[in-house]
Amino acid sequence: MNGHSFIDWQYIAEGFAFIFPYVKVTLFLTLTSVFLGAVLGLISCLAQKSRVPVLGRLFALYVYVCRSIPNMVLLYLVYYGLPLAFLALRGKTGIHIPMEHVPAMAVAVIGLTMHTGAYLSEIFRAALDSVPDGQFEAARAMGMTEWQMYRRVIFPQAVVFALPLFANQFLSTMKSTSIVFVITVIEVFGAAKLFCEDNSQYFEAYIVAACLYWGLGILFEYLFTKLEDSLSSYKRCKI
Repeated sequence: MNGHSFIDWQYIAEGFAFIFPYVKVTLFLTLTSVFLGAVLGLISCLAQKSRVPVLGRLFALYVYVCRSIPNMVLLYLVYYGLPLAFLALRGKTGIHIPMEHVPAMAVAVIGLTMHTGAYLSEIFRAALDSVPDGQFEAARAMGMTEWQMYRRVIFPQAVVFALPLFANQFLSTMKSTSIVFVITVIEVFGAAKLFCEDNSQYFEAYIVAACLYWGLGILFEYLFTKLEDSLSSYKRCKI
């Protein structure tokens, strides 16, 4: 730090140049985990609502457990649990999957997906519950199949309710990517930590990281707001 300023602006500029390329890693982790989490959450939600005897209870247990465990603890469980699962698989079937061939990025995605999917399952369940029962009855009375009913009637209404909560979970997952540094995946936070290791100017490095997260948050807030306005347009239509 120089003697003329509390903040070393030159170091911040250098930090930005070093850390910015890792934004793509943060985006990859976020988009992949949210997409897979949404698929997992939707399957979990529908299995529970359909009251499938065994599957519904298993997904209910999954949601209960993964919502109760901190994200970092869940990530560690996946990181250290996968080798044990592979050993058990080898002992039962003889199939050998060397853990060193499983990239840390894949472990990070699995951990984030499990955590995100549990929360999205509850968001989707609440969204489906927000649709009046009369909508289900009317769709069935018109002779629609279950798939047609959900695709044409239920999902369009539920999405409007779910989107703000989905946006919050998206941003939460994006911020949670900062923990994957503990399993050697370098993203925005990890890059900031690496950048300041030589001279210990942590404040400037973390200012850069904070600004990048802030910028991404503003961008996705704007996109989700526009999407919500578009999907809610039918509410503003005058009869």
